Amino acid sequence: MVTDGLSRDAKRVLVGTCFNAVGNGFVLPFTIIYLHEVRHISLASAGLMFSAAALVGVLVVPIIGTLVDRLGARPVLYATLVLSTAGSLGLATARTPALALVSMLVLGAGNGGSWPASQAFIAALVPAERRSRFFALGFAVLNLGIGLGGLAAAIIVRPGHPGTYELLFVADAVTFVIDGVLLLPVRPRGVGRPEAEPDAPQGSYRLLLSDRVLRRLFTMQFVLVLVGYAQVEAGFPAYLRELGVSPRVVGIGFTFNTLTIVLGQLTVQRRSARVRRTRSLVVVASLWAASWVVLASAWWLPAGARPAVAIVYSIIFAAGEMFFAPTIPSLVNDIAPERLRGRANAASSLCWTGASVVGPVLAGAMIGAGASIAWLVVLIAGCAGAALLALHLERIVPADANLPPEPDDGLQIVLPETTARV
Repeated sequence: MVTDGLSRDAKRVLVGTCFNAVGNGFVLPFTIIYLHEVRHISLASAGLMFSAAALVGVLVVPIIGTLVDRLGARPVLYATLVLSTAGSLGLATARTPALALVSMLVLGAGNGGSWPASQAFIAALVPAERRSRFFALGFAVLNLGIGLGGLAAAIIVRPGHPGTYELLFVADAVTFVIDGVLLLPVRPRGVGRPEAEPDAPQGSYRLLLSDRVLRRLFTMQFVLVLVGYAQVEAGFPAYLRELGVSPRVVGIGFTFNTLTIVLGQLTVQRRSARVRRTRSLVVVASLWAASWVVLASAWWLPAGARPAVAIVYSIIFAAGEMFFAPTIPSLVNDIAPERLRGRANAASSLCWTGASVVGPVLAGAMIGAGASIAWLVVLIAGCAGAALLALHLERIVPADANLPPEPDDGLQIVLPETTARV
């Protein structure tokens, strides 16, 4: 895939992203099955391993942000790739629960640190006027890769044959190595040790959060993720199961979500290129509110209509994701000064993980107490609040960050023997 307006280095990053996503698709659906059925670790213990890995990922994020600002994004990004590779290989060869736990912790550190490091690396590589396009394309490539990896894994895995599971983790490790090799010739500005600005105060998280624009942006991001992404993996399936909908329908809904993003992301990005980013976030909040309204309608509809509601919900939610994905990282990296860009991306990552911790607890408590409709009302109200926060942010965000100049050139996708312009 080749895109007009992006440098060769940027395209190499996208190819690496695709390989990484395929690797994630290999292991995401099967890790807990592998730990339980192949390594004979109890489901309770396997669940604790997942939680411990996620906790390590949260704890390393502030450290990674500081290291990016002090050492540059490039060496830190490579360190996270090494950790992820070691974690995947460790899981492939772990024969005891202790080794499996250590491997999960190493993998959690690599995955947790990769976000702020990679986002800062991209910000140094891609100029501001191209970032929204790059992040949009990266999101489409990510979903495509995960889908392809999941499909390939479903073909490879054979119950009762441990080697097929081990092969998935080895393949995942190989994708990290491929990503690292692809990035070797990529040396954008600012990926070494950042130069200090004359008379500038030393970088710190306190200095970062003293910027009221970034504070408002992080607050809005937390709210949006809390009432959006954080509810999809826990609340959406739990609500449908309470209505008696088959788990298979949940899987079909996620498939429609991914297909919508893969097919529509580039078109949405192109058509919204001249829309203020804060207005794009209002669109996100509005679409997600609409998706929750649609899902709420299943409560009063006959059982035969509920699977269709789940699919429509998934498509509408995906439409909001297509506006969200390029907007938040572009705003963060355009607003934050370069010497604080690592910490800014780390803070953004913590907003995401923090909301992802609170969201399932909220969903589980309310749905488990029989308050499903009240849960949906809270989400719809939260979306309305996020829209108001976005409109308020518009008053204070710098104009060049809210609507950077976007060259009016098409996004070209080159396939074998054919060229299509989206």
